[in-house]
Formats: sequence, C-alpha cells, structure tokens
Amino acid sequence: MELLGLKIKAIVFDIDGTLYKSETYVKQLIKGICQTISELLSIPYEEAEQVFQELRSEFGSISLGLRKLGIDRSRFYQLLIEKLDPKKAIRPRPELTTLFKQLKDAGLKIGCHTNSSRRLAEMVLEALGIELRLLDVLVTCDDAEPKPLPDGYLKILEELRLEPQEVLYVGDRWRVELEPARKLGMKTVLVSSKPEGEPDLVIGDVLELPEKIKSLKDP
Repeated sequence: MELLGLKIKAIVFDIDGTLYKSETYVKQLIKGICQTISELLSIPYEEAEQVFQELRSEFGSISLGLRKLGIDRSRFYQLLIEKLDPKKAIRPRPELTTLFKQLKDAGLKIGCHTNSSRRLAEMVLEALGIELRLLDVLVTCDDAEPKPLPDGYLKILEELRLEPQEVLYVGDRWRVELEPARKLGMKTVLVSSKPEGEPDLVIGDVLELPEKIKSLKDP
C-alpha cells in the first residue's frame, strides 16, 4: 500500500468500537462495570448504573472517572475482568491480521491505544485473533493516564520514537480519542457511520483504511 504524499511512519488504533463492533460485548461490559462499581462502593446496582452514566457523560471515559469515585483503577479492572468473557461476545476478525500485516509490509509501525487495562486489552485482541507480536506498541491505562488526557499519546510517541506528524491515529470517538491526537499534531481517522468533529478522514469500517487512506495528503 502506498501512502501518497504522506510522511506517516506509524498507525495507532483504538481497540473497542474501532477494530470491531459488538453490541453483545458492550452490554456485557456495561453490566460488568456497573456490578464492579456497585461492589466497590457498596451501593445498589441501580445506583451504580446512574454513577456509570454520569461518569461517561462527564469524563467520556470510565477509567478516567474512577479517580472521582476514589476507586483504585488496578483494583477495579482486577474485579471487572472476572466478570467478562470477550470470546463469547466478540467474533474473530482474521481480516484485521491481514490488515496489520499489510501495513507492516508497507514499512509502517502498528500500535494500539486503549483506556482499558492491559490484561483486558489482551483478552479482546485474543478474541479478535490478533497476536501481540504484530504490535510495535500497546498503551493501556496501566501504562498512562486514560484518554482524553495526552499522557497515553505521548507515551506512544516516546516508545515509537516518532514525531506527532508521523503518526496516524484511528478511533471511533472524536472528543475522547481523535481530538486529543489532533491537538498534538497527529493525523486522524474517524471510524463511524456518523461524521463528527474535524478528522482528516471518515470511514465506516477500519478495513476500508488501505484504500481510503490514499486520499490523505500532507499540506
């Protein structure tokens, strides 16, 4: 794949909602999050559901909002993982392995960036059939403060030894994922059926990237 006129040396993907879509897993995840909040705060499940909605609205990220609740992030994910089984809700996507290999064959570095814990990210990637060896970098909330804070993006740049303008960031949420990347100087791709914000490119499925990316140009 030829990146016409681009100086891109790496493509970094958000995981949930970007590499796959699964309403079943979303429901499983939300239920697990609310159960975990209920358990850690000793409140009824219905009240935990309200707390979940408030955190998502205020922070755009449950991982980031945990601090407001006084909940230790590591303990939260330790308990949450016990309630989840991504393989029961997420189908393998061998096309993603083909995509990653195609990008790597083009000389690009590949990374993933998620607000979940490293273990949960590994479980989801395993469900998708993606081997960790294909990734040059994986940054989770175990490694840096969650999106939309810049810490994770800066960690990625540090590990890849690249400048922001050399990285293309692919995600499914503008405010929480792509806007912070754009502010740092990265090019951005929104994976969504509903365009929002100011991404450099909008695609409906991440598998469209090899073809659609050709429309991107450096100024």
